Amino acid sequence: MDLKVEPMDIDYDQPPPLQVFAHTSTLHGISHIFSYEKITAKCCLWVVFFLSSLTFLMYVCVDRIQFYLEYPHVTKLDEITTPVMVFPAVTICNLNSIRFSKITRNDLYHAGELLALLNSRLVNVYQSRAVVKF
Repeated sequence: MDLKVEPMDIDYDQPPPLQVFAHTSTLHGISHIFSYEKITAKCCLWVVFFLSSLTFLMYVCVDRIQFYLEYPHVTKLDEITTPVMVFPAVTICNLNSIRFSKITRNDLYHAGELLALLNSRLVNVYQSRAVVKF
């Protein structure tokens, strides 16, 4: 079963045979259906499996498209009226490493470890500035 064809043997007026397409295609199973051999039970089984898979694919696609077009949604609202609303406090921190002297102890406590500001060199610098400051 050699699929290579010499350039002189190709008839460009006729389309290539279905077997050539089937053996060069990446569609699974089609090369077993359209083979160069005579039709056997194996070929018939591949046709049955291929068509059943294709049918199942089409069924699932149609089912999901119908489900999408139904626009199912669940909305639950609880309304509570209140005369006074309390908004949370918003804090904007400037943890600029160039202006390290502007960072307070509270800033270091909450964000220093996350921002890698609590290594020994920077803490010593901060403490020395804090002593001079106070």
